[in-house]
Amino acid sequence: MSIFATRLLFADDGGLETAPAPRIYRGSHVNPAADDPRGGWLELAEIPDHCHPDVRFRDDPKSAGGRPVPVEYLRLGLGRPAGGAPEDDTPRDGRSDDAGSDDAGSDQGGPDGAGAQTTVILDRTQVELLHAALTEWLAAR
Repeated sequence: MSIFATRLLFADDGGLETAPAPRIYRGSHVNPAADDPRGGWLELAEIPDHCHPDVRFRDDPKSAGGRPVPVEYLRLGLGRPAGGAPEDDTPRDGRSDDAGSDDAGSDQGGPDGAGAQTTVILDRTQVELLHAALTEWLAAR
């Protein structure tokens, strides 16, 4: 049983999604467009406070919004459909797409050849930096 609870999911497979699947990345040489095909998924998950021993018995079980205070880590998962990766899909650090594929948190093939998935854990500082970058991007639009 997972200790993570999905907070946000973009996918086309029904269920919890709050938006359709992301648009498929077609390469750094292709300008994205509104009618590009969609596929894969993006998931954001948190650890509820009752699932982690470091925070299970603290005095402040609810945030200002009334939600339980989550643990200070977020899980970010990305998946792409089979055949959804362009030939030039090499990460900026130069590693091949299968670098670390035997690592539980790295690229993994999906079920029945459904494509690759990558799942990472972000700490609070990383989430704050991501929040700031997204807020700045949204404010500029």
